[in-house]
Amino acid sequence: MPLHIEILYNEYQFAAAFAVSSLLALLALVTLLLKSLLEYKAAKDLAQGQSH
Repeated sequence: MPLHIEILYNEYQFAAAFAVSSLLALLALVTLLLKSLLEYKAAKDLAQGQSH
């Protein structure tokens, strides 16, 4: 995807490059959110397992 963005940018297709880079940034944010949720759930499950 980053290479595709670079190609679009070098071909002066700025709107398309911005659109694809926005999708890439959104994908990164979703990935970070999912990682945080999974870590929170794992820590919560571990804490519950230790208290019993």
